[in-house]
Amino acid sequence: MNDNGHLVAVAAGNALIKMRLKNLDADDPRRAVVKEFSITINENADEAPLYIYGPDKVRLDRYANYTLVAEGHENEPLADIVMSIQTGEEYGTLTQDKEHKNVYVLHANKQNKLGKLVLATNYNNKEYAKTVEIIPLW
Repeated sequence: MNDNGHLVAVAAGNALIKMRLKNLDADDPRRAVVKEFSITINENADEAPLYIYGPDKVRLDRYANYTLVAEGHENEPLADIVMSIQTGEEYGTLTQDKEHKNVYVLHANKQNKLGKLVLATNYNNKEYAKTVEIIPLW
C-alpha cells in the first residue's frame, strides 16, 4: 500500500484482498461484514489494460458503437482490429463503421428477441470479449 492508501502491484500474479467494514465490532467477527476480492496482475502492468468500449445494454432496434481501447484512452481506438459476434448472433448484427475502420456498430434486432450476445476481438495474440444485453424499448 502506498502513502495515499492505494494498493500498488509489485509483481505479476494473483492476490486475494479481504475487507471488513470499519464500524463493526472487530472483536466479534460473527457481526462483521467481510468482502473478498480476487485481483489478477498481468505481467505488463505498466501498460494500460485493454477492453472493448461501448454500452453494456442496447435497446431493441437501436445502434451502439464498440471499439478496443486502452483504459483511460476511450477516444483513441486501437488500430487494425477485427471484431465479431462470438455468440448470440440472433440478437443483433455487427458491421464496421464506414468512416472509422476500428469502430464497430451493433444493431440490436427488431424481432423482440431479448438476450445476451458476446463481442470478441483479438489484438497482439490476446482475445478480448464483452457481453452485451439486448433489452426492451421500455
